[in-house]
This record gives sequence, C-alpha cells and structure tokens, in this order.
Amino acid sequence: MLMQIRVYALSGSHGIGKTTTFNYLKQLLPFERFAFVGEFADGILKQMGIRNNWKEKILPNRSAYSYFEDALDACTIASYLVHKSKTIIADRSIVDTCAYRLLAGLSPNAISLFNLRGVDLYTFFMRSKVREDSEVVEAIKEVLTRFDLPFEEVSIIEGKPEETAKLIADKIRERSK
Repeated sequence: MLMQIRVYALSGSHGIGKTTTFNYLKQLLPFERFAFVGEFADGILKQMGIRNNWKEKILPNRSAYSYFEDALDACTIASYLVHKSKTIIADRSIVDTCAYRLLAGLSPNAISLFNLRGVDLYTFFMRSKVREDSEVVEAIKEVLTRFDLPFEEVSIIEGKPEETAKLIADKIRERSK
C-alpha cells in the first residue's frame, strides 16, 4: 500500500504574498511535525541564466517552457518524497504549474503524478483584491475544479502578512488533528 504524503500548499497569482506568508508559516508551525518546501522556479531560472528575462527567453518556446514546467513538477514531487515522514507545507502548489501550463496552451498533466506517488494535496488558494492577475486566477480555478481538488480560498489581509499566515496556520492545525 502506498503511504499518503500530506501536503498543504499555497496557490495564487504571482506577487500576492505566497512566499511572505510561507516564511511566516515557518515561524508559526513546529519543524518537528512539518517540513517546509520552498518554490523552485527562481532557482531554476537562475541556473539557466535567464532569471531577469525569462518571459522573453523561455515563454515563446513551447518545448522549452514545457520542460521548464516539467522540471518544477519533478523537483516538487522529489521534495515531497524526501519529506514524506512529516506533513509538508509548500510555498507553491502544483496547481499553479498546471495553471501556467493551461495559459501556455499545454496540458496540465502533473496532477496525475500525485496519484501515482500517494500525495494528498490540500490547497490554500490565496486571493487579493488588490494584487492578483485575473487570468492566472481563472486558470487556477479551472485546474482546481477540473481535477476536483480539495481547496479553500483565503482572502489575504492586505498589509498584514503575519495575520494571513496565522489564519492559515490555524486552519492547518485544525485539519491536522
């Protein structure tokens, strides 16, 4: 029988505060029970030498972009397997990579990989009335509904990321009982 890997992941449009919230979650939740998995896109883009001009370099090339998203998914799943003995808190949800695939006209195939690896994903879909990209938000909604994934929307408390993180931490504690 496949061991279930429990993952709570942050999802949402770029620039809304996922990483900031994630950093506060690391302060609010105990490392003894939770493993914290950061995002991989920035590191991969730096390794590729295209961090500052990635949109011009990789987006126009469907094949390169598809491999880039595959790399993100592979790093994510590998990290989950490494930390499977704890409940995982993830800076990004694989839902986001699937949404970006949809926006690029590619198949959002990564979700099926979770079933093969025993990943039990719960997504906190972070929303900001001020800072979100509506196109990305719609793609995320489509992925969540198409694959019938469990999630809940969390309205960001603007200007108070620590309070947003506390709200999510409390929800994680409650769900982890």
